[in-house]
Amino acid sequence: MPHTVRPLLCAFPRLTRLPGGTAAAWAGHRLAPLPRLLAPALAGLSLLLLAACGGGGSDASQSPPITASARGVYGGTLTNAAPGNSAFQMVVFGNGDFWAMYGRDLGGVFGVTGFLQGQGSASEGRFTAANTRDFGQVPALNGNTVARYDPLNRTINGSVAFAAGTVGFSGGPIAGSAYNLDAPANLASLAGNWSLTSLQNEGVALTVQSSGSFTGRSSLGCLFTGTLVPRTGENAFDVSMRFGPAPCALPGQTATGAAFNYPIAGGRSQLLVAAVDATRTAGVAVFGVR
Repeated sequence: MPHTVRPLLCAFPRLTRLPGGTAAAWAGHRLAPLPRLLAPALAGLSLLLLAACGGGGSDASQSPPITASARGVYGGTLTNAAPGNSAFQMVVFGNGDFWAMYGRDLGGVFGVTGFLQGQGSASEGRFTAANTRDFGQVPALNGNTVARYDPLNRTINGSVAFAAGTVGFSGGPIAGSAYNLDAPANLASLAGNWSLTSLQNEGVALTVQSSGSFTGRSSLGCLFTGTLVPRTGENAFDVSMRFGPAPCALPGQTATGAAFNYPIAGGRSQLLVAAVDATRTAGVAVFGVR
């Protein structure tokens, strides 16, 4: 039986806003699901993990053995990627959790079409995460991440294996990025109003208080509330979101995740928020600039 692709904020058919994705293949929800990183017939993938500065990479020949963790921020390209939809930005936290938003760069703004999340482990330059999940669709699909990282050059390369195929990725520091993962997370930078976009191309109005509490409403009428809490020692925020009744796709449920706010060109800031439900079956992501 085919899986159903659903918006994560409101329960309407998914429309992908960026060209080069797989929206046409999903029209009518009649195809067997492939990982959002893999286009039909393995024609495309895009894995976007959050941008920052610091990271890991691959250097199997380095001596002495690598002992530093894979903690850091990476961005780069994917193999077997659909044209125009092949960028990734990735954050690996010190505890091994990682978040990856995928999509493409839109003139300095990252356009998100989905994300990966998992809990990995690092040892001697090797990073693995057998519980990787692709939240570009519902239900999320299982994957297995295996990569090599180089903490000196802050590079990473590897692959994510899904039942439908394997996606390769290679990256390093984000060119021109001013995001510093080691800086203290600043709630004041989030306070105020944001006009965001969801993975389903819904407009989302978000209001963040100085305390970190927030309220939101999607253009299709999904109401939600939540909190943003600065992470200790890392320039990111832990997120908890509580959704209201239908038309929210997760009515009455809570999702938890991470948020990142970082400067981009022109004195602007980009906000990226991603969260998953308690069973890691469905996820929601919103992004925007102000």
